[in-house]
Amino acid sequence: MDKSGIIFLTSTGLSSKNIYDKFKEVTDSRKLKKAVIITTASFGKEKNQYSQLALSQLKSAGFEQVEFYDFENNGFRSLSEYDVIYVCGGNTFKLMKFAREINFDKEIKSLLERGGAYIGVSAGSLILGPSIKIAGEINPDINEVDLADFNGFNIVDFVVFPHYSPDIEGEIKIFEDKNNIRVERISNSQAIIINNGEKTLFE
Repeated sequence: MDKSGIIFLTSTGLSSKNIYDKFKEVTDSRKLKKAVIITTASFGKEKNQYSQLALSQLKSAGFEQVEFYDFENNGFRSLSEYDVIYVCGGNTFKLMKFAREINFDKEIKSLLERGGAYIGVSAGSLILGPSIKIAGEINPDINEVDLADFNGFNIVDFVVFPHYSPDIEGEIKIFEDKNNIRVERISNSQAIIINNGEKTLFE
């Protein structure tokens, strides 16, 4: 896969000033101007306070065109016109079910191949890894869509755990040992940024 795009895996999107500033630096230098916010996992969809916060943050970062899109209710459409795909948090299983139905992974890969930016928030970060199983085991989401296949899109080769705090370190270590997998932890003020195949923990 062409590594020309950039991926931001976050717990809280652009709410940390350092992450916002880094995102703005990247999008300004690449002249990225059109963004889409995926609201599928969010309770209340585009009316959700975090969806609205994402809208205001992207507009303040210089994006003149920002639109909402919900896989669940809007069906499939191409996202080839967008420079940035921002995926809101919420229920990981619901997001994965509907993302898989529209082959969202192909849209993400296409975005990265054309030098765009992907921002994952919580569940939106989890789906890019090899597995979303952790979402049902630590601070679990309810599997309200009865998803049976916990494979992720494998666009990144590690499992990320958002909203990390030291009090759940023991649970994560048990999960790592049981599944023989390394979990990358990100707190609410951190992001994992992947650029040209290089992974950086940013805060």
